[in-house]
Amino acid sequence: MAATTYTQEVRCSADPARLFKALCFDGQDIFAVLLPNTFQGHEFIKGGRDTVGGVRKIYFGEGHPYKYAKYRLDEFDVTNLYCKLTTIEGGILSGKYEYIAQETKIVPSGIGSVCKQATHFMPVAGVALDEEDIEKQQENMNRMIKTLDVYLVANPQACA
Repeated sequence: MAATTYTQEVRCSADPARLFKALCFDGQDIFAVLLPNTFQGHEFIKGGRDTVGGVRKIYFGEGHPYKYAKYRLDEFDVTNLYCKLTTIEGGILSGKYEYIAQETKIVPSGIGSVCKQATHFMPVAGVALDEEDIEKQQENMNRMIKTLDVYLVANPQACA
């Protein structure tokens, strides 16, 4: 069975390089401060923050339906503002997905940027895709991007 891909674009006011850094590398630290009921923290299980193949475990708070998730950094290109992260373990997979891979590309747009994302959902063999679940995940990601954007605009020194 092949992965099913969903795309979205989110217009942002933040500088493209800062938005890229926040989304691909520093987001968990920022979210732990901005959304403490949802994100409690993270640790590197393998490698570091910018290690291709590195794995980060994110701990969710009481306001989140899952306890944790593990993400692997598959690719990143600072020059082209591109990264690919794959969720490889945790409640978000819920026995429904083998993995969820997310490609993020930030492009300059006027005085801000556009966050372009392609999310690839690979269902477990024999399990039908849950369109409602996927739509909810996409909406949550959109809200997270908007939250980061507002934070970056209000805090020009963040992710500089």
